Amino acid sequence: MQSGSTQIVMLSSEAEIETAEWTDGSDVTKKRKQDAVAGVHDHQNGVEAHFVAPATPAQLELNSDNQSSEQKDSGTEIAKCLGPCCNEETILYQTREEALLAQTVIIYGSGRNKRERSFQASCSKADGAFSIEGFSNWKKALEKFADHERCQAHKEACIKFNAIMKQKSVDEQLKLVAQKEQIERRQMFLTLLSSLRYLLRQGLAVRGHGDDSEGNLSQLLKARAEDSIALQKWIKTGSYQSPEVLNELTNTIGAEVLREVLNGIKSSRWFSIIGDETRDISNSEQLSISIRWVDKDYSIHEDFIGMFKVPKTDAEMLSLAIEDVLVRCVLPISQCRGQAYDGASNMAGPKSGVAARILQRQPTAIPVHCLCHCINLCLQDVSRKCKCIRDALDLVYELVGLIKYSPKREHLFTQYQLQDSPNIHRLKPLCPTRWTCRTGSINAVIENYAVLQQTLEEIAETCRDEYGRKAAGFQALMGKFSTFFGLKLAHVVFGASEQLSTTLQSKDTTAQDARLAVNLCKAFYDRQRDASAFQIFYQAVLLEANGKTEPPTLPRYSNPPKRINDGDANFRFATAEHYHRREYFEIMESLSGELDARFDQKGFHLAALVEATILDNCSGKSYPIPKEVQDLYSKDLNIDRLQTQLSMLPDLVKSYVLEGKQITKVTTIQRFT
Repeated sequence: MQSGSTQIVMLSSEAEIETAEWTDGSDVTKKRKQDAVAGVHDHQNGVEAHFVAPATPAQLELNSDNQSSEQKDSGTEIAKCLGPCCNEETILYQTREEALLAQTVIIYGSGRNKRERSFQASCSKADGAFSIEGFSNWKKALEKFADHERCQAHKEACIKFNAIMKQKSVDEQLKLVAQKEQIERRQMFLTLLSSLRYLLRQGLAVRGHGDDSEGNLSQLLKARAEDSIALQKWIKTGSYQSPEVLNELTNTIGAEVLREVLNGIKSSRWFSIIGDETRDISNSEQLSISIRWVDKDYSIHEDFIGMFKVPKTDAEMLSLAIEDVLVRCVLPISQCRGQAYDGASNMAGPKSGVAARILQRQPTAIPVHCLCHCINLCLQDVSRKCKCIRDALDLVYELVGLIKYSPKREHLFTQYQLQDSPNIHRLKPLCPTRWTCRTGSINAVIENYAVLQQTLEEIAETCRDEYGRKAAGFQALMGKFSTFFGLKLAHVVFGASEQLSTTLQSKDTTAQDARLAVNLCKAFYDRQRDASAFQIFYQAVLLEANGKTEPPTLPRYSNPPKRINDGDANFRFATAEHYHRREYFEIMESLSGELDARFDQKGFHLAALVEATILDNCSGKSYPIPKEVQDLYSKDLNIDRLQTQLSMLPDLVKSYVLEGKQITKVTTIQRFT
């Protein structure tokens, strides 16, 4: 004991009491030690008691602030129990001289919700001294305490006390159950989202036909539930699987994807618009919009924004729809630097088309007619003018439909094909929209020409319906030399244009690449406009048609009435070769003229001019920036600084390119930046 102060420590076991340092061996000290031992047992039974013993400063816990002046003067010691049964901050524990409590009560809650719960032992052999009467036999305290520890009443009281302290209230239990369900349902919901995202990523249908339980989403969840019991239970509830919820989730995922795409577009600052209108299966007009942009690594991106329903397809409505989409996507039209549409009047009209309307608001939004669509329109116009090619395409379309749309007739064709030449190509249908993809269909008919003739003859003899009559008519057409000549000529024309279309469709194609590809295709057609080229072609067709068709003949001539005779009908060709010569040169000249007209675009020439300026400066030719470029991009670029950078460009190229090499493509420069 320190002089002038009282040290209070809580001893929680009999062993700690025995090993405690007591100040002397007086009767008072022995009595205090016995009280401490009794207090331990009372505390284990849930009875509030206090006991004191000397302690080190680290174990000291005083409640001197809660003692009155009388208590401090009298030396009454107040201790605080650290056990779970005594959790109040200010509790005055009864002294050892008072009787033990008759029962032990735990109090929880406050106010109207205050509750008391007893955990008094219910054993019939309980010792009354430790539960009702109170213990006073201090001479045999240690012996009685040891016996009490081994009795059933003491053990039962301890078990009940621990159970009560561990047991939670009904409100807490309900809250825990609700939290557990929320966690499980949240995990199951995330599983549903991941499954839905997978189906959307792969472009698969989410629901089935009528019965959603047979849809792709339901079957995917069932497959994943084989490894999760919680998911099996959750699927049976059908939560978040209604069409309305799935549509909302799909829209949310789509909005998140679009948001990520728009963030990339906004980071690049400038962009171009690609738009086209079409009619869907529900007979509604849809406007598709895509954005073309370049990232910081000079990689080109073309991202689809969406399909938007429009009530009309006039220029005013389409231009308003495009501007509305840009506003919703937070893409300022002032940052638009290009437009690409088809050649329809509502899109490319020079005065009131969509391109002209947007160009009025933003002069730097250069409109360019889609180059692939240009070559498509060239072939379409030429095919309409040339009778032999028009008839050849119609024959290919009808032949493929007659053979492919009947399993019986296709099986017959396959049998003849295996007997004649099993390694040749099978029939392909004509693409209804992309004219440059028709070369494969035409080539398949030419390679299977003899097989088709045998198949048509078999169908005409065995079938007595309309298909038999069609087969007989096609057989008669294929027996003419003019039909075979038209197929071969169409193959030459469409073959060169398909190569051009493949080059133009690449998203990495520059204006220089497009112009070079167009010039090569035009040079090929110009080279065919020669008498020697026609003779080579005509003799090759004659040799290949030998045994498949009749010899070349002139068509039948008719004498039109004099009132409509313009003089041209009186001209007669001397031979069939002269007749086919005229058809041959007409189509080659038409193609050359169509290419010049379709690809002669102001916007396309301006883009090519910018590329040519950069390439010329790369080779060391110090050319000034063209005035058209300066006027167009004066607000976007510092022209003086750009001119200085162009003059330093050859030195940059030399540090990356070997001596004697030259830069021929703009895309090569991106490696140096």
